[in-house]
Amino acid sequence: MTHNSPSLRRRLLLFVALPLCAVLVCGAALTYWLALTYANRVYDRWLLDSARALGQLVNSDAGRNELSDQARILLQYDPFDRVVYAVRSTRYGLLAGDRTLPQPKAAAPQPDPVYSSFRVGDHTMRMVSVLITNQDDPRDTLVVSAAETVRKRHLLARELLTATVPIEFALIVIAMALVWFGVNHGLRVLDPLTREIRLRHAGDLSPLRTDDVPLEVQPLVATIDALLSRVEKMLAQQQRFIADAAHQLRTPLAGLRLQAERALADPSPGTVRDALTHVERLSAGTARAAGQLLALARAQAPDEAIGAAKPLDLAELVRDEVAARVPEALAQHADLGYSGPARGVRVLGDAALLRELLGNLIDNALRYGRLNGMVTVSVQPEAAGEVVLMVADDGNGVPEPLWPRLGERFFRVDGSASDRIGREGSGLGLAIVREIAERHGATVDFGLGLEGRGLRVEVRFPAMAAHV
Repeated sequence: MTHNSPSLRRRLLLFVALPLCAVLVCGAALTYWLALTYANRVYDRWLLDSARALGQLVNSDAGRNELSDQARILLQYDPFDRVVYAVRSTRYGLLAGDRTLPQPKAAAPQPDPVYSSFRVGDHTMRMVSVLITNQDDPRDTLVVSAAETVRKRHLLARELLTATVPIEFALIVIAMALVWFGVNHGLRVLDPLTREIRLRHAGDLSPLRTDDVPLEVQPLVATIDALLSRVEKMLAQQQRFIADAAHQLRTPLAGLRLQAERALADPSPGTVRDALTHVERLSAGTARAAGQLLALARAQAPDEAIGAAKPLDLAELVRDEVAARVPEALAQHADLGYSGPARGVRVLGDAALLRELLGNLIDNALRYGRLNGMVTVSVQPEAAGEVVLMVADDGNGVPEPLWPRLGERFFRVDGSASDRIGREGSGLGLAIVREIAERHGATVDFGLGLEGRGLRVEVRFPAMAAHV
């Protein structure tokens, strides 16, 4: 593990810390707003009490004309805010107070107060006005207004904010510590899984135990199990390839050594020539076996789908492959031909694998067909949407009881006619055909060949793979 590797703990802590910091900021803003709201309510109530007391003083016998100096000092005294007042008569105008204080914008019915805010220079002021009936003149109404700046309101809100923010911050720190502890404790449930994987030996590719695996980690375990399954299939394929190669190459290699020893023991030209002839035949057979082993390994690749699947024209592919094999057929005294449409029969498949399939079918037909015989390759679309690829010859064929075994690796029919071209088969051709057909979702069937003799091999592609 490198120092730059991402940490799940740090990520989880970061994912929690950022929202908690946002909550702290929002909480501080909400706390300040609530503190200011309640400070306004408290000081508005005090301001209202001052206005009503001022009205009572003005309406009393002692203060009907003008407030005394002592009353004015008491009303205007405030160590934080500037406090002003005004008493106006609807009939006689300003009776006392600050002439610059604005009149209330709305006249509320007695005794409801009217609150308003306004600015004086750089200061915001809060004012309350009440209506009081003049005791000396019932037809007259007194408008008593009291106003102050809002400095102490904001001071109180900031004091409440500075008192609550440290508490909120401490709670967030505690929450973060609990989250860190919870994450560390929660990740310990992965320890048994880690220990199981670490203690496994290299050959154990069985699925992991999921009894004590958390639900959130089970998709990861399922992915690991799928990977182990693919690795197991790949290893099995490699082991099967090694076993097949050992089985198939042991005999020709022993033959090559025997012919070399024969030539060394008797260096006469006739013996050496005969030994070289056998060496050429054995080496050709070995090369063919090696090629077929590689083709079989590719066809058995543990892919869930065809690796290079593309829509392709099967009729055109088959026709071109048959044309390429005609010179070889003529050299073996066989009549190789194609029957079917020139093009327009489309299937979904891997062109390289399909060429390998067709090449093995043609090779088997030429190898085991009769001398001067016929080999016919055909492609036929059917009404149900299936596409049938058929290769038939008129040779000796294969007894019907042995048809189910055709396609087994290294299975060869006793008494085959391969010796007419001087080479023995490897028993892998039809095995390759079956593997490639299965990769394409196709089936392989066997029957009698041309004119009721020989062998017919049909590869039937399903309708879902056909594109007419």
